[in-house]
Amino acid sequence: MSEFSRSSHDLSRNVSRGGVLLVYALYIARFFTGISLLAGVILAYILRRSSVGMERAHLNWLVRLFWYDVAFIIGTAALFLACFVTEPPGSSGPGQLLFLLPIGIFVLWNIVMLVSLVLGLRGFLAGRGPLPERFRVLAE
Repeated sequence: MSEFSRSSHDLSRNVSRGGVLLVYALYIARFFTGISLLAGVILAYILRRSSVGMERAHLNWLVRLFWYDVAFIIGTAALFLACFVTEPPGSSGPGQLLFLLPIGIFVLWNIVMLVSLVLGLRGFLAGRGPLPERFRVLAE
């Protein structure tokens, strides 16, 4: 009987490990399809309830990363709208350079997001936390 419970525990651990890898894959696919990020966070919320240890730490980080992404998308969209209000399309002048600010912030955030996903995935495969030690405060 203990062998059965041990094998079911190993199976749930493998499912949890595979689930975390699937969530990372969905988050990385976000750069090609926007909807995969939403599917990834839903799966992360579902898997987070039954996971423990390192898997839970990575799922917590992925959920937090989703909300950071939502905040940056809303912020850059608001900044882009503000640029439209201050310098309407079709006008010319130095105000058109304002549009580079939200575009630059959005590109920079996507680079940061991709780097953090790659670092998190490498850490998960190595059995470490989602971020290197010097950035640990961001994941907690």
